[in-house]
Amino acid sequence: MIKEGILSVRLRIIIIWLCLAESFFVSTAQADKLPFMNQSKIRVVVSPGERAFGEITLDNPTAENKIMRLYLEDWYYLPGGSGAKEFLPANSISTSACPWITFSPADVVVPAFGKQKINYSVNAPRDASGARFATLFFETLIGKGNLSGSGRSAGLDVNVRVATLFYVEVKDTIQRTAKISNLNIQSSKEVKGSLDITLDFENTGNTDITTSGNFSLMNNEGLVSARGVFNSVYTFPGGKGSFLGTWKDKIPAGDYDLVITVDLGKALMDAGVGRGPMITKEASVTIGENNQIVQIGQLQ
Repeated sequence: MIKEGILSVRLRIIIIWLCLAESFFVSTAQADKLPFMNQSKIRVVVSPGERAFGEITLDNPTAENKIMRLYLEDWYYLPGGSGAKEFLPANSISTSACPWITFSPADVVVPAFGKQKINYSVNAPRDASGARFATLFFETLIGKGNLSGSGRSAGLDVNVRVATLFYVEVKDTIQRTAKISNLNIQSSKEVKGSLDITLDFENTGNTDITTSGNFSLMNNEGLVSARGVFNSVYTFPGGKGSFLGTWKDKIPAGDYDLVITVDLGKALMDAGVGRGPMITKEASVTIGENNQIVQIGQLQ
């Protein structure tokens, strides 16, 4: 049984989400005392049976030495494609890259106003294919916090961790493919007089896919009457998500061609390691007065 009074506990905060109760107080000054790394995402392409090398630099902006502990965990995108992540102990899932990654040192002291380099290597087995993922956490004690509520109070050692995400692809084995289906166009439920365009997305390949996409509505003269962008979708192999694009202005009644373009290589572009395949889909659309959808053709 926990008695009323002071309770000494240890709390980890994942800085990516930082989901804390309102009664937990850690000052901004404390959070600013955390060393930061120069790479939050690392995309590695390695051939089967070979090893890739690299380094991460930790920078300590404070006047105090910082002791940090490093360790690997698994991660994956949560269902829905929003980009939300779940973290698990190392080697928990089939897409884990943890057995492939080594790093040193595992415990470091980053000097005041100084830097510390972390060396890592990624070793792909000879029979490796597809993609694997891992996260390297950097954890440090930043100070003391207080937790109170229901007549209890607690003193806490506040350990904060930040992460570098690893995306490891085995060279010449990657399939970046997707299925786009279930086109729907309807009056927006949130913005009166607007049109919402929705699509389902499924990652049918063997690596992660981060998308970007856009749409154009073209009239019979080949002129663009409306254009817009879709939200990004984040998936692992087999993952699914939904696109939503909105057009807020009135469109003249008539027949149109809807052209949808989806870039499957946004993550590659963001990492500066190449471009991904593009998917283009088209469908005929008939719009009546006041943006009413009369007919939607089959998506091709």
